[in-house]
Amino acid sequence: MRQMSLFGTQKQKAARRSTRRGVPPLASRRMLRRTAYGLCAAALVAALIWVVRPGTLAGVGDDIQAGFVSVTADAGMTVQQVRAEGQERVSADAIRTAAGVEIGTPIFAVDLDAVRERIQAMDWVESASVERRLPSTLHLRVVERVPVALWQRNRTLVMVDRAGVEIGAEPVSRFGHLPVIVGDGALLRMPPLLDAMATDPTLSGRVKAAIWIGGRRWTLHFDSGLEAKLPESEIGPAWARLVREISDRRLLDEHIAVVDLRLPDRTILRARPPVPPADDRT
Repeated sequence: MRQMSLFGTQKQKAARRSTRRGVPPLASRRMLRRTAYGLCAAALVAALIWVVRPGTLAGVGDDIQAGFVSVTADAGMTVQQVRAEGQERVSADAIRTAAGVEIGTPIFAVDLDAVRERIQAMDWVESASVERRLPSTLHLRVVERVPVALWQRNRTLVMVDRAGVEIGAEPVSRFGHLPVIVGDGALLRMPPLLDAMATDPTLSGRVKAAIWIGGRRWTLHFDSGLEAKLPESEIGPAWARLVREISDRRLLDEHIAVVDLRLPDRTILRARPPVPPADDRT
């Protein structure tokens, strides 16, 4: 009886020590063991797959791949969260919808390339990355397109990014502050112009339109009505020269219609026609 009593007392003490040390109850320990066994099995299958073809599930037998997905899903590796980041103009819900992955899907059954392609098909999305964050999160990151100009195409204005890719997601009326780009081949020549104009954001903000003339040079139209004809030489020096002329001669404040910089050794100015007196306006 003493031994039974002593044994019982020791068992009770051990149980109390386990409780104090945070040892989970029996049911939880069974769950942990099951998960551990599942993970070990998944690791074994993954190792076999890696030996067959390192770094990817592609190209292995369907049965092996299906087994890997099933074992990892049983171990709790299913999609429970789909997180999106990097978006400003596109909502996170829209990105998750485009991803097309349902909660509860085995996380290793998700085709990351297909998900990325679906997201990149969205109007505002320039690029996307998709990754698994085990055990249960699918992480989506997007880089959105930045509208830099309005391209006049067949008398219609469309937003474009720096690469000339159209952005048709929203009405262009919300982006009326952007310069209008006109002319055949203008989109291909636009990036160097934008780089040059970025050196003086205040002045570039007053450019209302840029017209690519004859496949050779730019003519810029400012909000004051000034028209600037740039030479065919490199756009950077041409813009720098225009900045100096406008600053030194205060061309945006004077009654100047055209500043012509096409000749390397001189600047030609043309004044606006005089405004007739009020009595003569009939």
